[in-house]
Amino acid sequence: MNNTQDNLSEYSDPRMYDSENYDFEPDGPFILDLAKQLEGSVLELGCGTGRLTIPLAQHGVNITGLDVVPGMIEFAKQKSGDMPINWIEADVRDFHLGRKFSLIFEAGSVFHHMLTRQDQEAYLARVREHLEDDGRLEVNILFPKSKYLVSGSEEEEWFTTQHPDGYEVRVSGIDIYDDLRQVKTETAYRRWQDANGKEMQLVAPLSLRYVFPQEMEALIYYNGFEIVDRYGDFDKQPVTNESRQIIYVFRKRANFTTQ
Repeated sequence: MNNTQDNLSEYSDPRMYDSENYDFEPDGPFILDLAKQLEGSVLELGCGTGRLTIPLAQHGVNITGLDVVPGMIEFAKQKSGDMPINWIEADVRDFHLGRKFSLIFEAGSVFHHMLTRQDQEAYLARVREHLEDDGRLEVNILFPKSKYLVSGSEEEEWFTTQHPDGYEVRVSGIDIYDDLRQVKTETAYRRWQDANGKEMQLVAPLSLRYVFPQEMEALIYYNGFEIVDRYGDFDKQPVTNESRQIIYVFRKRANFTTQ
């Protein structure tokens, strides 16, 4: 099993991450609707600083947020105050909570962080352990297309955002794609000037494993799940060749036994 800690520098500054990732839409309403249909407890994998966890709890969802980065969990706790959210620090490949959930979902490309088949299968085994027999697993993956799976030789400007302390942050980066491993490493460079005019820089490489649709569906089947729904966006439009992502809703496959 790969050491997850080697691929977490993108999440080293929870305040910065939170300032860049705060919208409840477009995925929040989709998850909320699914949670209401299932009427049970919910587990979010890779909850980060609570972008979805906290609003879902505010809508009355009985939710647990799980993340491997201690700083993310601590910041989420600060944001949520005394809200009835159970925060868990754990690796999605290796956690045992002793309870089951009607819905398990992810919203932060968590499955893409599983860089090997062994990682992916460990993730799915933990989901099976914690999912009610009639429960649902929601996973959305980036639709891998040739125009995205490329390597660049030069740093490119990505976007500009605000530092939590009010400074303008310029974000640029370089993408390197490994065809054999199906892994893209996105190295982000964040630059800003602090209150004293000093130039600051945060460099954060992040490796993500791309999964092709037929590969994903075979992996899911042979690890004890089946597809309930498949969408091309959070408005529940069908998947087409133009879709930028694929949103899956899975359930446990009946009579599945591990070898």
